[in-house]
Amino acid sequence: MPISCHYVVMINLLSSPQKMPCNSFNIPAMLYCPAAKLIINAAKKAGKAIDDLICSHCYALKGSYLFSNVKKALQAKADLITKSLREDNGDTFVETMVSQITAKYYKNGEKKSLKNCNTDLFRVHDSGDLFSKKYIECWIRICQALPDIRFWFPTREYVRIDQLPHLRKLAELPNAIVRPSALKVDEPAPKIAGLDGGTSVYTSEEKAKADGHMVCPATVHPYRMGKKAWSALDKKKRGELASCAGNNCQACFIKSCKPKAYLAH
Repeated sequence: MPISCHYVVMINLLSSPQKMPCNSFNIPAMLYCPAAKLIINAAKKAGKAIDDLICSHCYALKGSYLFSNVKKALQAKADLITKSLREDNGDTFVETMVSQITAKYYKNGEKKSLKNCNTDLFRVHDSGDLFSKKYIECWIRICQALPDIRFWFPTREYVRIDQLPHLRKLAELPNAIVRPSALKVDEPAPKIAGLDGGTSVYTSEEKAKADGHMVCPATVHPYRMGKKAWSALDKKKRGELASCAGNNCQACFIKSCKPKAYLAH
């Protein structure tokens, strides 16, 4: 697809999270998670503990996400989005995103067969969230431009009521899976009209199943094996078992799936 951007984009927008079966897109966590900030600030203002809030344990605020080069790359993507939204209603971001996914996933109009990357799938926001109405509209355009790729969007933006009509519009697309994420550990996944099956984080496989959730197979092995047995596995095997591909699972990328639970680790 030719690019008619108002300015030249030199950064790579795609990322390859180790546990994901496909490419992804990310921006800084919390800074671009308005709902998460709202939830945490409300709890603090009310004098409540925040330890049970899932966002207070966000994986995207620790580990490799704290490396200076990673932080710089995440912010560069966010800067591109905000600049594009401000200057050309998101056209540059949309066109660049479509162009880069197309170059990665297709050759001569046909899907590529890539090692460690399922070109039928794309994860949106392993870090960050759908932070504004105009930004959601950009992703609607991207999904429409790439109808044979399934895009998975986890989000807590449903708590901001003015965002819901836009989230529902995105979820109406046959290739967009918009999953509302729970706010607290060990609470059932939210059921939001117009969105797909939600997700939550549980500390117990038994409790998650009792609440009617499908338990993510990529998170269940340490729980079932025990910490000692899990740690005894070699790093490669642990990586395989902790991945979507290693468990032959695409449940998060299937519309109207039953609620999913990830086990805390």
